[in-house]
Amino acid sequence: MTDFIRKKFEVEDPDKTTTIRMDEKPPRPGGEGNAIFLIGLSGCGKSAVAVRLAQALSGHVAELSLEGPDEALSAILAAPGGPAVIAVPHKLLTIEPFRQRIRAAGRVLYLMADVSILAERLAASPEEAEAQRKRLGHQRTAFEPLFMQSLHLLVPADGPLDAVVADALERLRQ
Repeated sequence: MTDFIRKKFEVEDPDKTTTIRMDEKPPRPGGEGNAIFLIGLSGCGKSAVAVRLAQALSGHVAELSLEGPDEALSAILAAPGGPAVIAVPHKLLTIEPFRQRIRAAGRVLYLMADVSILAERLAASPEEAEAQRKRLGHQRTAFEPLFMQSLHLLVPADGPLDAVVADALERLRQ
């Protein structure tokens, strides 16, 4: 009755083959370590989500600075306890070796939110929201390829904090 689950489908491209198997659990996306890295544009909730995830996973939270990120990351990863949940400034993703390092050290979650929503979150007034939207639009254009090269999991971050955290936890536990 469930024989269809055991079928193997192959799709061939000139340089690769993709095998889709329904009888095996897919491999967990992410690197070897147990760290969780949160990336995204300003206003997407990296810091707030990091705090909540660390509480839910009995881990510790950290935020990387633009100054000395490699040394700080080494210290964070060496700390005892549960998983480190680390908010990463998007500007650090311009450093290719750093992107590779975080991908290998754990799971990278891209908190993706609409630019208009981010602008509303960051603007001090409705008048400032339009300027924020334009600035964030330019940043998204510049950084989106780096986010996509870095991520293991994509988490929509347009909604309320509780919903974003619940979605991130669900994706991490898969």
